[in-house]
Amino acid sequence: MNNSDLNANFTNYSGRNESAFSDYYYYYYADEPYSVKMPSQHVPVLAIVFPLIGLLTILANGIVIFVFCKQKLKTPTSVLLIELAIADSLVCIPIVVLHIYIYSLGNHQTYLLYGWCITHHVGYIMQQIFRSTANWLTAMLGLQRCIAVSWPFRAQRICTIKMSVISFFVFVIGSSAVYVNEAISIEIKPLTINESLPRGCIRNIPAWYMENIIDLRMSVMMYYIFNGFLTRFLPCIVLLLTTVSLIRSLCFRSNGMGKSIQESYSSKSKLRRTNILVLVILFVFLVAELQDAIAFCIYSYELAADRPRSVLPEGADDLWDIYGMVVTLVGYQCIFWIFFVMSSQFRAALKQVFCRCTCKNKLSRDDSVRVSFIRSSTRSGNSGAH
Repeated sequence: MNNSDLNANFTNYSGRNESAFSDYYYYYYADEPYSVKMPSQHVPVLAIVFPLIGLLTILANGIVIFVFCKQKLKTPTSVLLIELAIADSLVCIPIVVLHIYIYSLGNHQTYLLYGWCITHHVGYIMQQIFRSTANWLTAMLGLQRCIAVSWPFRAQRICTIKMSVISFFVFVIGSSAVYVNEAISIEIKPLTINESLPRGCIRNIPAWYMENIIDLRMSVMMYYIFNGFLTRFLPCIVLLLTTVSLIRSLCFRSNGMGKSIQESYSSKSKLRRTNILVLVILFVFLVAELQDAIAFCIYSYELAADRPRSVLPEGADDLWDIYGMVVTLVGYQCIFWIFFVMSSQFRAALKQVFCRCTCKNKLSRDDSVRVSFIRSSTRSGNSGAH
């Protein structure tokens, strides 16, 4: 259920069998070199599915960024789409790298090397920061479309390119501020196993951090709840409310109550297609992100009530964590394709870029054939002259 690194390190100070609460953080123990623990039945998904989906998402988002930047399609929505593509890609990059090294190459069967311990921690923080950023950017897209439909005249003042750019940096800085505690609360030290083996690592909570925390258990619980509320739960609620509001506004206008708005559409069929696409956005959002918000609520309840594993046992928790993340990664691609279908500008630009590349390759091949023919004709003429 997306247990944090700080949560995992709580075991270092609680003992192996001290209480049910300490057993809740089951990843590793301080007297052993750090290794990634995962049941063997989940390894194929982590070794194959995660890297594959991640690579496909990076490729799809790369196309989005290239097309919009190449064609200079500067609108508030296109800028948000570029930012969302960047954030999604930055979520997938550490997932692809770490899952290939740890699971695809079989390194989950032993301890992590010291350098990969650092990479694992940095990659985890990077993934969480940009996942939070992507959540808020998606909520921003929903809010922007809601404003554009409900208050079209105000939207020209509120939904601007400048606002889209500012919102991206605000979300990145805000997400970084939320996760800075987790980034600095983990101390990674090299561990020499013996002279013939490469160094592993030990991950502890630093002494200076312990000295400034009165109650570590309460601190971990409050941090997780505060963190999850801002980065997982709240953006889901915002997008859910704005999407429902958008659907109501569209239905209101389709019933003839807002003729001035309805007349701005080219036809009733276009309005119908927009309604369907909005419903698809809502469905994909509910499947991809709301399940993570529900997981956060369950985990928060178990922590606050001091009833670990009372709702989800450890096996179910693993399943939710792994396959919930798969759904989220697939959702990144689905959201991209939904907006791809909704944007005629993007489709036209993609076709134009594709045709340009095709024409350039064809012209290049024709030129090379023409040059070869001229050279061969010249050589034939020269040999005839001799």
